[in-house]
Amino acid sequence: MHATKTLISIAVSTMAAATLTLVGPASAHTTGYHDNCTNLNKKWPHGVGLAKAKDRTSGKPVTNFYRNTKAYRAAEGHNGTLDADNDGIACEKR
Repeated sequence: MHATKTLISIAVSTMAAATLTLVGPASAHTTGYHDNCTNLNKKWPHGVGLAKAKDRTSGKPVTNFYRNTKAYRAAEGHNGTLDADNDGIACEKR
């Protein structure tokens, strides 16, 4: 009987540790404005881009984005999908 309680205790402890391992890193990944364009546009309403970037568009280009190479590289390094058209401006919008 004692051996059975010990095995159950070990199994429960192992499952709890596995759950913490799965939950921990995922919640630590969220850092704020780099996560998606909705968050980034709260900080920079027209996007953030390389210092010399030009909006690649067939319409009127966005020119009032925040120009900061370091901020752009940090955003792209965290989430490489923020500059979908690869023009050096992440999350550009009018």
